[in-house]
Amino acid sequence: MTSTINMDTTDELEYGTWISLKNVQMVPFSIDKFWSAFDDYLTFLNSFSGRTNVELETGFGKPKNTPGAIVRFDFMGSIVRDRLLLNDKKNHVWRMDIPEATPLFTLYNVTFSAREVGDQAEVTIIVEFVLQSENRSERAEALKTLKEFLPKRIPEIVKFIQERDGNLPKLAPVTESEIRELVTDFYAKLDAHAPVEEYDRFFAFDEEGFKMQFPSQTLHNRQEFKQWYESSVNLYFDEIHQLKEINVSATSEQAEVKAIVHWEGSVWKAPASHSQRTIADADHSWVVKRSPQTYKPVFKSYIVHKLNLADTSAKPEVPAVH
Repeated sequence: MTSTINMDTTDELEYGTWISLKNVQMVPFSIDKFWSAFDDYLTFLNSFSGRTNVELETGFGKPKNTPGAIVRFDFMGSIVRDRLLLNDKKNHVWRMDIPEATPLFTLYNVTFSAREVGDQAEVTIIVEFVLQSENRSERAEALKTLKEFLPKRIPEIVKFIQERDGNLPKLAPVTESEIRELVTDFYAKLDAHAPVEEYDRFFAFDEEGFKMQFPSQTLHNRQEFKQWYESSVNLYFDEIHQLKEINVSATSEQAEVKAIVHWEGSVWKAPASHSQRTIADADHSWVVKRSPQTYKPVFKSYIVHKLNLADTSAKPEVPAVH
């Protein structure tokens, strides 16, 4: 299942900016089965995380399951009302907005759409909004929260359908090509020193037994990874990660991988006149499985056994070895 988030604004935190977030994923259902999740407005919105006290507003001629229906709930300490605008079952387009401003948003629209791809469906969610607060740090925090929730929405719908129908699909074995794609994407993020939040999709942080191990330390969860990562990116620059060799032994549950990864990174320490370059090939072993939430491969364990320094390499600093 692929997942992407796109920003269509140059400065997303400028006050009054109209922001658009987009996420696209493949789901393991036919398009009609997936779209059946939208049949009941209240039940559908109740399947999303981060919401409490979800209820349908009734009385005074308010519709219950057609355009104009309103569901209210608590979200991040505020009462929010979502209004259904469209459920086009023929063209597979669903849309909602908020009928009035909230403490977080001046305007807020959500559109789901789907198209048939073989026996599956490609689903797109677009969230468009204007942040309410005049305080830039508050806008930044609200935007961060939205970016965290957005990739979860389509998997939450998939989970809702599975639980409703009692139909939990068997996860396909991880392939070598998928592992190579996982590694390539992960190392591209490392070389770019991407924000730490962008690494959640690479690791099974929440699974029992998760481990990320280096010669100098072992990490067991998201918070420990965050601390290691922030120390690392503040130490090394001009990094290069390149997969040199890979050997995959896969079962239906997971893949055990042996790999050699070429790594380079520079360090500068005051008052030195020049930076120092560490160049090495590292022996790795990984356990890779398919995530039941995203259906994409993730690292359940990531172990760096040994760092084989080049003759011209400087001694690595700690934290080192990616």
